[in-house]
Amino acid sequence: MAHNEKWERVEAALSGAPVDRVPFTLWMHFPQVDLNARAHAEATVDLHRRYDMDVVKVMFRSSWGLEDWGATFEGYHPTRGYRLPKAHPVKTPEDWTRLKALDPTKGVLGEQLSILRMFRDAPILASLFAPSMLASHAAGRDIFVRHLRETPDALHAGLRTMSETLTAFAHACLANGTDGIFYAIRGASRRVLTDAEYQSIGRSYDRPVIESFHGDSKLAMLHLHGEELMFDELVSHPTHVFNWYDRFDGPSLKTARTKTSKCLAGGIDHERNMVLGTPDEVIAEVRDAIAQVVGLGLILAPGCGAPSLVSPQNLEASRRAELLPAE
Repeated sequence: MAHNEKWERVEAALSGAPVDRVPFTLWMHFPQVDLNARAHAEATVDLHRRYDMDVVKVMFRSSWGLEDWGATFEGYHPTRGYRLPKAHPVKTPEDWTRLKALDPTKGVLGEQLSILRMFRDAPILASLFAPSMLASHAAGRDIFVRHLRETPDALHAGLRTMSETLTAFAHACLANGTDGIFYAIRGASRRVLTDAEYQSIGRSYDRPVIESFHGDSKLAMLHLHGEELMFDELVSHPTHVFNWYDRFDGPSLKTARTKTSKCLAGGIDHERNMVLGTPDEVIAEVRDAIAQVVGLGLILAPGCGAPSLVSPQNLEASRRAELLPAE
């Protein structure tokens, strides 16, 4: 299918209009090749073409946001594909104040921009972490939370630097071929922070970054990462699409539709059914997702990155489910 036809399908979903079929996408890490920009781009294109996806989410390697600040990594998770930290750039409160804003066109950030320029088969999303999520990765979650509670001024200094860097990088992504940003927020989970704690940083840093690029983006997808989400806090954020663990931790697609008229991305359980289920169970899950919203305002997608051990049969089933005859 031509690029323009994919855009027409996605744009119909964004507006809540009828579609010939519900748009489909999925994504995963490629740790075996993601240290090489061209090999990384080729793996992304191969996944896209194999399953004829309507949106390409470019999964920069998980360490992209921290390497230029001195973080080091050793190996990667065997099924999730994210890189395992060896040394965090932030260990003490003073380390937050030493961070300097990065030039988005240089170093590891610039390398990620080169990936975006290598293909143009469908609507493209570049992956971006919100400041609070990047800060959590920079120190490790426990240290990040401790600094927020005990030395907030130092942490806020780091968050300001990260916000400046991420805002510049988002606009550089848009200038280098991406159609939009997949913007991940992790801290808005009651398993990590209280509502007041997240609001103290989310409203000052996470939201302003997405506000800065949303107007220039044709397709922004806000990813709410984790469980026990502060969904009502985030549902008013400027974005075209919301994505979260709808199959693992609420709200369901049907309930979310009562909270927002914006397009929803989800319906596929990347944690359990995609890994452990049969193709028939995956097909049933996809059809249930479509039924929850009557096929309108939906992009079929996993709640987060698909594990590497997902079978090709289940991936194929998730893509072809609505094209198969009902039993």
